[in-house]
Amino acid sequence: MSRRLIFSLLAAAALAAVGGLLWMQASGPQSGAGYRSEAQAYMQQGDLRSARVALMNAAKADPRNVDIFLTQAKVSLDLFDSAAALVALNRAQALGASKAATAHFWGHAYWLDGDLDSAQAALQRDDIPDRNKAYALRIAARVAMDKGDLAQAQSYFDAALQMAPRDSQLWTDLARLRFVQADQKGAIDAVDYAFKLDPQNVRALEFRGRLMRSQFGVVASLPWFERGLQLNSVDIPLLEEYGLSLGDAGRYRDMLAVARKIISLDRTNAKAYYMQAVLAARAGEYELASRILPKAGSNFEQVPAAMLLNAICAYELGNYNKAVDHLQELLGMQPRNRRVRILLAQALYRAGDPLGALDTIKEIASRPDADSYSLILTARAFGASDQPFRASAPLDDGALATVRPALPLPEPISLEAAAFEAQREPNNARIVLPYIRLLAAQGNNDAAWTEAVRLQNANPGVADAHVIVGDIEMARGNTQSAVNAYQQARQITFTEPVMLRLVDALGKLDRQKEASETLSAYLQYNPTNLTALRLAGYRHLDVGNWNGAILMLERVRKRLGNNDAILLANLARAYAGANQMGKALGYARTAYDLAPANAMVTQIYGQLELKSGKRPKAAMELLQKAQAMMPENQEVAAQLRRAVAAYRKSAKRQ
Repeated sequence: MSRRLIFSLLAAAALAAVGGLLWMQASGPQSGAGYRSEAQAYMQQGDLRSARVALMNAAKADPRNVDIFLTQAKVSLDLFDSAAALVALNRAQALGASKAATAHFWGHAYWLDGDLDSAQAALQRDDIPDRNKAYALRIAARVAMDKGDLAQAQSYFDAALQMAPRDSQLWTDLARLRFVQADQKGAIDAVDYAFKLDPQNVRALEFRGRLMRSQFGVVASLPWFERGLQLNSVDIPLLEEYGLSLGDAGRYRDMLAVARKIISLDRTNAKAYYMQAVLAARAGEYELASRILPKAGSNFEQVPAAMLLNAICAYELGNYNKAVDHLQELLGMQPRNRRVRILLAQALYRAGDPLGALDTIKEIASRPDADSYSLILTARAFGASDQPFRASAPLDDGALATVRPALPLPEPISLEAAAFEAQREPNNARIVLPYIRLLAAQGNNDAAWTEAVRLQNANPGVADAHVIVGDIEMARGNTQSAVNAYQQARQITFTEPVMLRLVDALGKLDRQKEASETLSAYLQYNPTNLTALRLAGYRHLDVGNWNGAILMLERVRKRLGNNDAILLANLARAYAGANQMGKALGYARTAYDLAPANAMVTQIYGQLELKSGKRPKAAMELLQKAQAMMPENQEVAAQLRRAVAAYRKSAKRQ
């Protein structure tokens, strides 16, 4: 390029810049009305952050315009920024805006701020203008939900719908109430109608994504969040749900990218830092995770997910007493949470309190649906508390390579009290379900079945109403009827408990193909679910599909580490079936080191030593020990006979 051409281009650029500067100087500062128009344009595009900046400029240009501050308040509320909304409302009130005309905004701001009493007082004014009443009733319903008064919330929604039957946001929030009431189908219908009324409603898209995650799994939810982000790429609640779902789907790099984007928009966002801490923990960087999590802020420390992550980090770093403190506090908040109870028992055991571990785990280990890990932990705690004679019984059950459907833990309420509550609200699933479970727990399956079927007919959109019918039918030996009930639940929400029940029931009917298809469908939408992966691995073992078993069980091991003796023993079986004896013996040895009193682990280790032929004496001794623990087991007896013969033969050669 010639020097003359370069000079010409530079000159043209300079003239353009000067021309632009002269135009700006001539036009003068933009008026308040101009900034307001700019803000309205941004609001129509869904770009609320840019709208807020334009409104700040408008307020500077026209500081006595009430409408500007009211619009600021509305935008701040839509951005979930209660502090900014309250500031704007105070400015508007100082300029003459009446408290009655703005009561819906005040109530909304107080509710977001967590001041439920002030919100309720603002929203229950008698002089709220008709044009704002539906809005006020919608927020009043959300306040009632947060206070636990679901009946009052429903009445507010009913009244609001009489005034504004085509309000998309109203239907979205009604969907939230139905979801809390366990009416999943009703929630889906409501949010779908909200989206039909306003296809640009990102709150409806966000909640539909959450419902899809609950209904089918994390992978099914992603397109809904992505659709919402196409409308508003900087909507933080959408980004939060999208990022968390990406992590649950195993897409950790994408999750990290979303977390970083959220922080670029909101440097104090708690969920973004939580995502980063989760990623660090999943990579085994527990110290890093424990340093990141405090950045989420002190308020987030009491969120159950953060408390659980803190406990896991403390446990993995060897701070068992600290882990116990976190888990005891969390169990106080969620006493029916199986996972928290098991983790607390594990932490107590590692902290040197086996009796505390037994007291914590007994509610799970004493049940017929106890998982193998809880039984193994119980046996270890018995052994560590000088009760070795009590350790063998749970280990006999825990030795099974199976995944049992877990029934809900019973509520801490008497049967009489539960019956009284159920009579008061006979069609409220949240209240009646504990009563039915208590009836079933006491062996009164006929009365439980009658109540369950009545509840099911009254609540066809509640998945748990179908599940409880299936559970009672299974207890009564009516497996096909149970399958029918579980299938009805699956149409509403295909969760892990529903999947496990269906696979178990179909297996009992010897409909193995349908059971496998059910499990595969669940894994398609929940590819990182450890329970499903383990179950798939065990099912591959049962049919001799060794490579399939290795693939599934290795994915579980990589997440959990080498601390699960049952898992490692079954991996040893899979590798032996695939003629990879080196790996098979390695896993069997590690499993035996972890659980030397486990009969199944001992048998598998001895069986594999026998198969390898390299240590006949060790094989014989292991199988002798296994037979002592399982004297009636003919398979072990036959293996021991072969081991004795192999040892004698090797001794003669020597």
